Amino acid sequence: MKHKEQIFYIIGALVLLGVLFFGFDIFPSSTKALEKSRALNTQEYDISTYQAEAKASLRAEDIKYLETLEAQVQHAGEDSAKINVLKQLSGYWYQLQNPIMAGLYAKEIASSEETAISWSIAGTTFASGLQQNLDDKQEEFLRDEAVDAFEKAISLEPKVIEHRVNQALCYIERPAANEPMKGIQMLVGLTNSYPESPLPPYQLARLAVKTGQYERGLTRIEQALALDPTNARIACLAIDIYTALNKPEEAKALEGICAQQQ
Repeated sequence: MKHKEQIFYIIGALVLLGVLFFGFDIFPSSTKALEKSRALNTQEYDISTYQAEAKASLRAEDIKYLETLEAQVQHAGEDSAKINVLKQLSGYWYQLQNPIMAGLYAKEIASSEETAISWSIAGTTFASGLQQNLDDKQEEFLRDEAVDAFEKAISLEPKVIEHRVNQALCYIERPAANEPMKGIQMLVGLTNSYPESPLPPYQLARLAVKTGQYERGLTRIEQALALDPTNARIACLAIDIYTALNKPEEAKALEGICAQQQ
């Protein structure tokens, strides 16, 4: 129990940092799927109606711990005390690999705090489910909630490009049926609107590699390198691209920087 009591929203913060700089590739793709027996519309997802089903496959000790936290929320007097417990709930659901419940609690926190960082954490928490094996309704819900959360973060911090990059990545991970290229188009637009930032070209390079378009990836990664030549993650991706294109000297020149990646 002592270990569980130490589970706070730092999980969400770490998720946020990873997504802000490097995209959704930090999330495990092999996590077990959520219960798929229910096809709900977006508006039907809320904590009270979804939590019973979400708990159905949990261990008794997990259910007991969650119900203890839920009781604490009901009896929390000050807003700060309530938010602290909500953060523990969000973090624990995230540990249980349920991005819907984790995101719903993160959204409740953000609605109370109304800060860009809270909305960004809510967005990345929802977005963490976009690489899990969920059904279409769930993925669409997660994407739409993540996009909405990032939009709120943008409204509070309109000059911060990270929120906009994350929003574009949501559409890339789960494309809109009527606009399948929307995420890519958003990143291209950000590359033009924020020419000083390496994030959009880095993401475009990463996506080019995923589809085997190494020549196109080379253009983008060299653009990112020129903007941030000491970034280890950018350097490592550049090495992959140079190696695939048989450019060993260029790849070797970046080995020292890539080695700094933790």
